[in-house]
Amino acid sequence: MNEKVLIAGVPEEVENYVEALKNAGLQPVVSLQFPTKEGLTAEDFAGLLLPGGGDVDPSFFGQENCGSRTIEKELDIAQLNMTDLFVKAKKPILGICKGCQVINIYFKGDIIQDLENNVHHQAYQGKAVKHKATTLENNIFCELFGKDEIVINSSHHQAIDRLGKNLRVCQYSDDHVIEAIQHETLPVLGTQWHPERMAYNKHIPGEADGTLIFEAYKKLIESNLFNQ
Repeated sequence: MNEKVLIAGVPEEVENYVEALKNAGLQPVVSLQFPTKEGLTAEDFAGLLLPGGGDVDPSFFGQENCGSRTIEKELDIAQLNMTDLFVKAKKPILGICKGCQVINIYFKGDIIQDLENNVHHQAYQGKAVKHKATTLENNIFCELFGKDEIVINSSHHQAIDRLGKNLRVCQYSDDHVIEAIQHETLPVLGTQWHPERMAYNKHIPGEADGTLIFEAYKKLIESNLFNQ
């Protein structure tokens, strides 16, 4: 069974994602182009992971720069193009932090460019911040975590503002920042928090278990392959 997952990033910046996917029994390959150095094309992958990183160029969601930083436009183009390929192929996509925002932008949503000095922004500035999130009903995250509040991490200064077409909010923080999304009909998931930092041997009792995200993503891939 093909369980190769493309991580749309740079190898030295995605070690945590590689480790989490391997722990889930998946086969990560890191690349920003096709064919990959291994000669693989999009058809060779069962799923896509969009990792965290800097900020997306605001021109991609129709705004001037008013707080975005560490922009890598060529990286944004590559990630949006890969998202397009996997969406059109109806293959599972998991977006984390920036990756969640890329999904929202792809589906014509936009971004709050700077959350200013709240808890999320403090985390982006290098402080270790964890906070509670509420999970809504009738989505995959509710199946994983239930309706009780969970403790998640925070490492960002931007967030989803206008939600993209056919996306639904699945989790939000106490200050109403969107923390997780799901597409209504496609196998596309996104978390603003970082489950790869809370998964498998990194999980701390009393906090959300990021393992559940990667195991659910694996099941999406297996189900998707079965249905093809």
